[in-house]
Amino acid sequence: MHNSSLSIFGLGYVGSVTAACLADRGCTVIGCDVSSAKVDQINSGAAPISEPGLDDLLRENWEAGRIRATTDAVSAVLETEISIVCVGTPSAPSGALDLQYVETVARQLAEAIERKGQAHTVIFRSTMLPGSTRRLAREIFLGFGDRVSVFFYPEFLRQGSALADFQDPSLSAIGVLEETQNLSSVEPILEPETEVMAVESAELLKYACNAFHATKVAFANEIGRIGKGLGIDSSEVMHTLCRDSRLNISSYYMRPGTPFGGSCLPKDVSALTHHARTLGVSVPVLESLLESNRRHLDSVLERIERAGARSVLLLGLAFKNGTDDLRGSAMLELAAALLLRGYEVRIYDPAVAPSNLIGANRRFADAKLPSFETLLLEEWKDGFEAGKPITVVASKACLETAELAPYLSADFGQNHVIDINGWKDLEKIASSYEGICW
Repeated sequence: MHNSSLSIFGLGYVGSVTAACLADRGCTVIGCDVSSAKVDQINSGAAPISEPGLDDLLRENWEAGRIRATTDAVSAVLETEISIVCVGTPSAPSGALDLQYVETVARQLAEAIERKGQAHTVIFRSTMLPGSTRRLAREIFLGFGDRVSVFFYPEFLRQGSALADFQDPSLSAIGVLEETQNLSSVEPILEPETEVMAVESAELLKYACNAFHATKVAFANEIGRIGKGLGIDSSEVMHTLCRDSRLNISSYYMRPGTPFGGSCLPKDVSALTHHARTLGVSVPVLESLLESNRRHLDSVLERIERAGARSVLLLGLAFKNGTDDLRGSAMLELAAALLLRGYEVRIYDPAVAPSNLIGANRRFADAKLPSFETLLLEEWKDGFEAGKPITVVASKACLETAELAPYLSADFGQNHVIDINGWKDLEKIASSYEGICW
């Protein structure tokens, strides 16, 4: 247990989990965000985002008096020893990384630290390209000398399992500006096996991990489409490939299925390849990832068109199980594309509640599919109509198979199932079924 006092800037998916988990370790935590809605939720003991276990963990530590939130950046700094920056780093229209939110917070921190007049530690956790932390340190914090310590502490949290990833991390690294930089101010929050590396290395490590994860998803889906064209079950191929844990490392992303999405992989691949172009470095594999991902989504559209029905029911909207995050959601993109083609679209995802969508998550959903709330079903059965052909696109196992079975039988109607993520029980109950890669 630790008794450090921390301020967490940005209460989205990374910030909320970081705040709750560090409070649970005994730290006194003040969350800070420009969104009064997020602040109010934390101050009432509720999580501002949907993440398994987070609501209970946050409430427990809120009741213990270890966590609260504010919109006042100055007071958050004045009352704490360490500030952790977790605000978003979205893509600019060109694909470049947009650091405006990080830079705004960094300048707010500098002003508050100047007023504080005491030593303070600044830790950037927002994903940034190599060189970003050093530039911010030089441009904003250089005048403070030894009074301000600056670090980069990348996060490796998967939405849907973020608490477990934080509490038992598979990878931990801290980036330092100088080899001799004193770590005493950050040691209370570091894991025992944390790797210490140059700040640029730590920044690139985060991108390398995300680019590798993105590569694995796209690779598996390309093998899946080749197998589909040859009449081969690509799930079987990839399952066998993943048995080689010595060379293929991990099976987690190596499954043919949905296009990759979320708040990290699309924007981080975009930022990394854009950065490579500015350096004159050719990265054809990375350049092909987003196009391959788009083509994979196109293949789903083609299968829906071949199915023939003009009504489509999407089972699952968020980009993966265990989250309500719609940023980068392939199913959200699919719904928008189907509407443009004149399809009737209904959506069922019990994890997605419009009232809980705030901040960047809400802005993304509204921009991509302004009508998404009107398409959501409270009861999945309302998506079916006896005698009316429906194509069911299943990206998430979000209901009991036994309940669904009668609606997919030949007796009910000519309903066709397109399985996105290997919900293989559907093949047993559907009169018409196909997997996108098997």
